[in-house]
Amino acid sequence: MRIESSLFGPQVCESETQITFPNGIPGFEESRVFQLFHQDETAVVGYLQSVDDPDLTFSVLSPDSFNIYYEFTLSDEELALLHLEQVEDLVLLVIVYRNNIEEQKERLAGVGVNANFMAPLVVNAQSRIGFQKILGKAERKITIKSD
Repeated sequence: MRIESSLFGPQVCESETQITFPNGIPGFEESRVFQLFHQDETAVVGYLQSVDDPDLTFSVLSPDSFNIYYEFTLSDEELALLHLEQVEDLVLLVIVYRNNIEEQKERLAGVGVNANFMAPLVVNAQSRIGFQKILGKAERKITIKSD
C-alpha cells in the first residue's frame, strides 16, 4: 500500500512498520494507524506518518537517545490494550517538535527543539499497538543518566 504524505511525498506502507493506536493520539483521535519510518538507516529521529491523514506526521525518537529512562506502572486496561506478553516488547517514543520561528527569535536558543517527555508513546513492538501515556506528577519517575 502507498500513501501520499504531504511532508514526505509518496511512502510505501508495510504492515510490519505500521502502529495502531486504537484510541488515537490525544488531539488526533481520528488518526489511528501510523506508518513508522526513518529517512535513512542512521537517523535518530523517526516519523509517524498517519495512514488516515496525509497531513499528519509526528517526529519521534527514543528517550534513551537523551539518556532519559522511565519507570511507571501500566494499568490493567493499558496492558490489555497493548496485548502485552513480555515487558521486553515495550518500546517508548517521545514526540519532538520545533518551536515556532518567533519563539526561536525571542529565545535566541538555536534550533529550538522540544520533546514531550510527559506523554511518551508506549508501543508493543510485537502486536504493533500503542497509546500515549499521560504522566501525572505522582506517577512519574524519569531518570537522566550520563555516560
